[in-house]
Amino acid sequence: MDWTKNTDCQLIVVGESKDGQPFCYEEKFTIDKIGEDSFTVFLELSVFFPFDKLEHVSFIEFSFRERGILYYTYVDLLQLEVKKSICYLTLSIPEEIHQHQNRQYNRVKLSLRTPITLQIVGIRGLSARKGVAFTGQLLDISAGGLSFVTTNRLFYPLFLEFSFILPGFPHPITAYGEIVRVSNFSNDSYRVATEFRHTPDSILQEIDKYCSLD
Repeated sequence: MDWTKNTDCQLIVVGESKDGQPFCYEEKFTIDKIGEDSFTVFLELSVFFPFDKLEHVSFIEFSFRERGILYYTYVDLLQLEVKKSICYLTLSIPEEIHQHQNRQYNRVKLSLRTPITLQIVGIRGLSARKGVAFTGQLLDISAGGLSFVTTNRLFYPLFLEFSFILPGFPHPITAYGEIVRVSNFSNDSYRVATEFRHTPDSILQEIDKYCSLD
């Protein structure tokens, strides 16, 4: 698989906005040129500049499809500039490219409203610098994953850290998972479904036991 033969790619940019909120941006770009240490992609702007509110970047995922298979990796932002109506991003050359896999689980609804604290820590299970903490409302959970409501716009396949206390459970739980689906919950909030990834089996067993007693 030779990524340099692709002309189209997708970028997911995660960071912090100027008002201290999580910044998440996803768009398709076109590869402009490839050098020894960097490559440049561009996006034709419509009515607004997508990075106006960006304070700093936590990480960027570069991905593309080849013969129907999704490949992805992290890259660093080296330069960002706008010429007329085109936005150019210069990125570091990918070091290692991964292939995506996923799976599905059943879910159990919670009977009580439960707050949840979240942080964006990567994409597709890869670890990165933690983003800004934000809150949501836990809706359901199983040993396979959980779903929650938040006013922050998120999307597949961001990787999150979850911190919460289940009703009647003796201690807080910290787990990790990947977003698999996002849908509108109300005019100003989203329902986010996730699957657990890189979470210790002991924690998943505790969650499974809790759901069995629910």
